[in-house]
Amino acid sequence: MVAGHAALGLLIKARRPRPATALLIAAAFGPDLLEWAFAAFGQHNRELSHSILAVALGAMLAAIAYAIVTQSAAGDAIAVAIAWLSHWPADFLTGIKPTWPGGPDVGLNLYSSPGYDFTMESALVIVAWLAYRRTVNPREMGRSLWLPVGLIAMQGGFALLLWGAPLAAPFDFLHLSR
Repeated sequence: MVAGHAALGLLIKARRPRPATALLIAAAFGPDLLEWAFAAFGQHNRELSHSILAVALGAMLAAIAYAIVTQSAAGDAIAVAIAWLSHWPADFLTGIKPTWPGGPDVGLNLYSSPGYDFTMESALVIVAWLAYRRTVNPREMGRSLWLPVGLIAMQGGFALLLWGAPLAAPFDFLHLSR
């Protein structure tokens, strides 16, 4: 899931206004960020970032770090954890992900049908933006329109990468085909 992760961060922001939007979106991408960091150091084991155990551990650590740094209410730290935890079920819909170390890889793999994936993620972006926009100052509403437009455009670009395999080759390290 690409735009959908950001949309999940926006949905959580709509329910919990205190944590920064960018932080909740980053937390929703947390396992991917970990995977890319591990890859930068030559470690290509998705179980370290995307297994259910790794996602749960990452969510707990992200929530604890947020609570320590911000000294905010426990509910805000839980929102960060939920954003991180949302990653695995979202990836289950779009890809094939590990369950636990040595366990099976599972998922619906909507990436194999980019049109369905694009439709589902775009719909999620619209729903998330409709919820999120209620938290936006009315004077800034126009600026918030870039969110759904930008996220849907980004998802469209990702869908083109999936449909056009030669275009995806430079991005193989992102494991787009999984």
